[in-house]
Amino acid sequence: MNALAVALARLRAQLAANARLRAGAWAIAAILAVYGLLVQSDRVEVAYATYTADAERLTRARALLTRDDLPALREDERERDGSLTERFWHAETQGLAQAQLQAAISDIVGDLEFRSPRIQSGAILPVDYAPGLWRVQAQFNGIYEPGSELLALHALATYPKKLVVDRLDLRRRDRRMTLLVSAWFAGIKDAEPEGR
Repeated sequence: MNALAVALARLRAQLAANARLRAGAWAIAAILAVYGLLVQSDRVEVAYATYTADAERLTRARALLTRDDLPALREDERERDGSLTERFWHAETQGLAQAQLQAAISDIVGDLEFRSPRIQSGAILPVDYAPGLWRVQAQFNGIYEPGSELLALHALATYPKKLVVDRLDLRRRDRRMTLLVSAWFAGIKDAEPEGR
């Protein structure tokens, strides 16, 4: 006789002879059945939530197809996209991008009262979440007269193309200002970033 058959025969005999063992076996079977029902209930709930989300998305898509103002919305979106892309900088190479950013910073701080101004090129990094965009940085150092630091920040904030001040350090002891400025460029053809 097979060893498994012998073990099953022994188990049947013990279950028939012992009432506590039978009750324990039935309790374990009931627990497993309830657990199975709970697992199945969770699966059904997830499937139902997915189905209702898909049904809501389909209803919204059908409602969009019946709208009469889609050409006007598309035109508005094109205008917004055009105004946004005008705020990006454009350059064909990384060197030209750095030169444009340095020239813009030089124009901004040139009319202000800074002594010993110095502009240095910074990192050029591709923007991970927006293919085709590059983040170009430059650093400005100079000794400021009181009030000229605020004028420089105002000029950076109101510059026609987008400039972002990443870091601003003002030292009162020697009135030295350090600015780290970023600009986002489109159209750079270089494959490898320089700042890495």
